[in-house]
Amino acid sequence: MKILKKVLSLTSFSLICLLLFPKTVYAVPPPDFLFNVGAQIAQVFSIAVLFLGAIFSISYKFIRTRWEAMKSKKPIFIGISLIAIIGISAGAAYLYGQYKQNAEYEEWLAESQEYADLETESTIKPPTITPISKIDKLEMGATPTISGITTEEDLKFISTIENPDNDPTIDFIEDYYEAMANQELEKAYEMSKKSTNLKTFKSWYTNTTKITLDNLVRIDNTTSSLELTLYEDYEYTRYGTVMTLKFDNETPTQVASSSVRVLSKGGFADKGDGLMAIKSNSTEPFFTANENNALSINNSEFKKLLDSNSTDYIVLDAREDLEYENGHLDGSTHIRFADLRAGKWIEIPADKFVYVLCWSGIRGQEVAEFLRTKDVVASYLEGGATEWVAWGGAWTGNINFVQKYSEEKYKKLFTTPQVKVQVKNGAVLVDCREPEKFENWHISGSVSIPIMHTPTKDLDETFAQVPSGSKVITVCDGYVNCFDAKITAVGLEERGHEFLGRYNKPWEYE
Repeated sequence: MKILKKVLSLTSFSLICLLLFPKTVYAVPPPDFLFNVGAQIAQVFSIAVLFLGAIFSISYKFIRTRWEAMKSKKPIFIGISLIAIIGISAGAAYLYGQYKQNAEYEEWLAESQEYADLETESTIKPPTITPISKIDKLEMGATPTISGITTEEDLKFISTIENPDNDPTIDFIEDYYEAMANQELEKAYEMSKKSTNLKTFKSWYTNTTKITLDNLVRIDNTTSSLELTLYEDYEYTRYGTVMTLKFDNETPTQVASSSVRVLSKGGFADKGDGLMAIKSNSTEPFFTANENNALSINNSEFKKLLDSNSTDYIVLDAREDLEYENGHLDGSTHIRFADLRAGKWIEIPADKFVYVLCWSGIRGQEVAEFLRTKDVVASYLEGGATEWVAWGGAWTGNINFVQKYSEEKYKKLFTTPQVKVQVKNGAVLVDCREPEKFENWHISGSVSIPIMHTPTKDLDETFAQVPSGSKVITVCDGYVNCFDAKITAVGLEERGHEFLGRYNKPWEYE
């Protein structure tokens, strides 16, 4: 029995070592690969057990004639035999698993490299699409040029906004600020939201000598973000504004609401050999005092914050509309990340801590870092909403996509041959990858719908690229944009298309 205990102890120690010290894999393989390798290891283990069990049975019959002479050693013999079967089976399964994992990893790495080569070498010219770097047009705190100072000959209002389609929203905003610059303040007041009386409104702009409208981004059908500079002789103030208009049919009639942020202040000084622009330091004292605040917050800290009576913070949910509608944290403010980049960040209070909520924490970190470039003290929740809910945090509705969208089509991943058959039969490929990836390379004939990078204003136009009533397959190549592909699928279905499934190996297609 002592021998049996030693053998069992040695076997147990070996198995623990195998579990605690596996061979390191220097890349994260797709989830399907992990599942498949695990299933194959289990199969090898089972086959080995059956094979060795058969050998044990044959050996037992062979020595049965001498069995009576071995009665005293019978328990030891059986114990050693069983341990040998389990040990050899486990070893065979482990070695097979290592071999299979390395083989699959090398194949996956080769495919990834092939795709990277296609991205850099492709000469395919994609259709026009607004990349993320161009969506954020508001240049935080940029210094105006000296030509901004007005003289008698100068125009008092200058707009750099292009309006080739005669957008009535742009026309209205230009007319509004031109009236201010030309001291037609009664006209400007009638166009304003009239949050104060005419006398006070006039006092705000009496000393204005010039206004330049520098940038404008449409966020949705009624709301725009803009950047403008107001001059008072040799001093200037740059503002970021989010403005929502009232409409009569399709004609804007009045400012419905607006949020304004001072981006920078400064002036122009005569240095003897000409004028020099002088810009002031940060105009946000709250940010200056708290800019070293931690970029992230964990679940325990977040719960303490929610349970407190503090009013010096907001929770910002930066997920997509569909995600927020499925489930959210009560009391949170919801603004899509694409809309924040387009200018709605101006609506975020400058004198509060902002805690960003997303699904997994990946977007949350990106949003928090973006807001900090705008002098907003933002932090993100580590692990996002999914870990918060798993931890037991308060939540209303669903958190996981599959809880509401459980049909097989939302899980289906097509192989390359299957996709080619579907395309031959008329299916449309909708590429959900980041705009930069699509610009570098994409499958010929595919349509780009990067939903998480498209402002709300442009969503309908972007989805309209897909012919009415199409059968569609969404294209992705990684964990994050493959989730985008599911969100996009629902958006396509809401617009009357038939979603078939996803395709996550576009580099294999051509």
